[in-house]
Parts: sequence; structure tokens; C-alpha cells
Amino acid sequence: MKLLLLFAALALLLGAIWVAAGKAHPYAYWIGRTADAELQALATDGWRLERLPVDGGATLVGLVRPPRDPAARWVLFVPGNSPALLAGFRPVLDSLRGDDDTGLAVWAYRGYDASTGVPTPPALLADLLQQWQHLQGLGARPERIEVWGYSLGSVLAAQLVAALADRGEQPARLVLAAVAERLALMPFGPFGRFAGSDVYDLAPALPKLRCPTTIVHGAVDQAVPVEGARRVAAALGERATLHELPGCGHFDLWPAARTAAWSPAAATGR
Repeated sequence: MKLLLLFAALALLLGAIWVAAGKAHPYAYWIGRTADAELQALATDGWRLERLPVDGGATLVGLVRPPRDPAARWVLFVPGNSPALLAGFRPVLDSLRGDDDTGLAVWAYRGYDASTGVPTPPALLADLLQQWQHLQGLGARPERIEVWGYSLGSVLAAQLVAALADRGEQPARLVLAAVAERLALMPFGPFGRFAGSDVYDLAPALPKLRCPTTIVHGAVDQAVPVEGARRVAAALGERATLHELPGCGHFDLWPAARTAAWSPAAATGR
């Protein structure tokens, strides 16, 4: 009986440690796996499914919609943290594009959908650099590529533009939607809760952002409060334009974001 009670107490203790360790991380990678057949069903209306081999032996699965005009602008979209990245964000990009002849590209992060590999801050940034290079291989001119990032993707998009600046390159424009200043995620894997957080920090990138930057943020965003967007805009000064979207939260900002950021008047070089 004593041995049974000891095992029960030990099990309760381990369970408490497991739960407490998980709570030490504000967020987790919301990874969802999607079969190739389901993703292939998204390759309609000009979209095609593309697989991009990246460093470390991983392969990213994404959706690309080339423009009709080779000189048209492109948008490299960096998504938020969602269990269905491609299925969730293709409708967003379609709604933003409307009838506009703009090239669009979005890839699922490592480990998400049908992409292989394990997500970490350095790996996701390195993957974005290879996506940037891949778009140029498709004929996109660097001065016509805009980088759009949403939520977690806003940090990564800013880091990408900062990394490009270190190489003497820059996009036509950076658009940050529901911009997050800093996100700490539980590392991926069964024992990730016992490790330090994967930190995505926007601040180190800010001094390197030289291209025009448009920030769109829901005024009533509860997930990422608008005060952070104001601080980012203040840090960028004249380089940034901030659009606070009245009545919009974290997930319903896209119709208003199109008016604020996608219109010909808002887009660089249009």
C-alpha cells in the first residue's frame, strides 16, 4: 500500500511539474499537419503549390500566384501562428488582392502543414531569406517585392528586412499587420516545455529598417495591444505610417487593412 501511495504521489508531482512548465511559456507553436491532397486542392485560380528545399534538409510547402505582368509587384507574405497556415491565409491574400495583378507567395513554416523540419527563430529567418531569393528566381524584381508580416510573422518580416539590409538589399516596402514587439514560444517537441522559450524580438531589427513601412493594427486587438504598434511606429519615425483600425481586433482586421495598406495610393511604386 505504501508503495502504491508513493507511486501515486510521484505521478501527481510529475503531472504538476508538467503543467507548471507549460505555463512558463506564454505561447506555443500552434502546429497543424495537413495532407498534400488537401493542400493541392488550394492550387486553383492561378495559385500553384510549390516545394522549396531549404537549409538543414527541410522542405517548405507553399502557395505561389505569379502575376500576369512580369514587372508587377510581388508580396511575400509571412503568416501568423496558426494550425492551418496555407488554408487559412490563402483567403486572406485573395481578399487583399481582389482583381489586382500582384504576385503572391506564402510558405508554411517548418513543421506546419506539410513542411518538414522543426521551427526555431534562426531557422525561420533563414527560410525567409531563401524564399526572398526564390522569388527573384521566379522573375520578381527586388525593388518590386513587398514583405508583409502578420502577428508572429510581423517580427519575422522585420527581421528579414533587417537581414537584407545587412546584405545591401531592401524590399519596396514592409507592411506589419497586428505587429508584435516580442513573442516567447514554447520550443517544439515533447520536452520543449522544460526548455527556455523561443524568443522572437522585433527591437534589434528596428534600427536597420530603412524601407517605407506601413503598420496596420486593430484598435481593440486583445491578443497584441495597439500600444505596441504605436511604440514601433514611434521608433521608426518618418519611415513608418501607422493605421489604427477602429473596431478591429486581432483576427478581423483584413478588410480595413486592405483599404489602409493595399490601395494604389498606399502601395509603393504604384
